[in-house]
Amino acid sequence: MILGVISDTHGNLVLMRKAASLLKNKFLATRILHLGDDYADKETLEREGYPITGVPGLWCSEYSDPCVPKMIVEEFEGLRVAYAHAAEDLPPLTSDLDLCLIGHTHRYGIVVRQGVPVMNPGHLKSEQDRMRVPTVGVVRITNALLCLSIHDLTGQVLMEQEFPREA
Repeated sequence: MILGVISDTHGNLVLMRKAASLLKNKFLATRILHLGDDYADKETLEREGYPITGVPGLWCSEYSDPCVPKMIVEEFEGLRVAYAHAAEDLPPLTSDLDLCLIGHTHRYGIVVRQGVPVMNPGHLKSEQDRMRVPTVGVVRITNALLCLSIHDLTGQVLMEQEFPREA
């Protein structure tokens, strides 16, 4: 299974659509996860037929709406994945989570916290923000591996890390 991960689109529909197309057509993502700012952007991709789910960011009115979850935990191919806009909205990092996805900082990265991989796909706000180019994340789940990667909008790998799955 392949998941595409985007965050911090901030109304930049041009970059967001370019990223969504890259994730769907080059990386063959079966689902896109939008990590907020702006929630309306996620809804735009949804109306355009992309298989997408997401959470609101801090700057979205939906963030304070109790009917809209700030954090979602889903299972993909037997892995429990939590995703939220900001790290403070994640549940405690415990052994029952296999991956956490966050945005907010506009800085891409892959780290391990308390034994749980945490990926931030970066931003799609503009051609340059906080000295970073726009980027997307790709989550590849196989029987043997969890592979996390960050790509620029040409598809070039900027960062990649693999995690063996326990049998």
